[in-house]
Amino acid sequence: MTRTPLRIEDTARLLGAYSYVEGRLYEVLGTMASDEPLARAALLFEELSQQHAWHASLFAEHVPVLAGADPGSLRASPGTPAELALERLAGAADSAARLAMLARAVLPRLVAGYRRHLERANRSSDAPVIRALRLVVRDEVEAGLECETLLEECLAGVDPARALAEALSVEQLLAPGGPGWVPWPS
Repeated sequence: MTRTPLRIEDTARLLGAYSYVEGRLYEVLGTMASDEPLARAALLFEELSQQHAWHASLFAEHVPVLAGADPGSLRASPGTPAELALERLAGAADSAARLAMLARAVLPRLVAGYRRHLERANRSSDAPVIRALRLVVRDEVEAGLECETLLEECLAGVDPARALAEALSVEQLLAPGGPGWVPWPS
């Protein structure tokens, strides 16, 4: 099925929202790294924090210039569900819950949204955006695998149902909006 390419206004709004979410993940993961008791998880959270900072910057630099619009004003929250999901991640009680949220909800949803964007990108005008999305998708998939590997180790010592319920709670917040973290244009 061929999808209608995104309009430039939609691309601008999506990239601005991606930049916002990635920037917030930078902040949340950086804070988590500083108070994470498990050394391997703390190091992973710090690495991922820096990676999300770069993603935020990458998306911000590709926001199209729209007549009469300040590109900085487009870097905005995609809405309440995303804000609540970020708060839930920031408030995760332990390593297993944090890793479960990242591996099973946060990162897969980012990948799903960015892949949807790739499907709808305008091939003739969005080549730099397509390249950026492909780089970020690769990073997010690799990060998800790292989180999943560490999660499996952490689940050996805790109640897996509790940690996985935390991931499900994030998924339940974001699922009504479709794939990703950002509501999609029709």
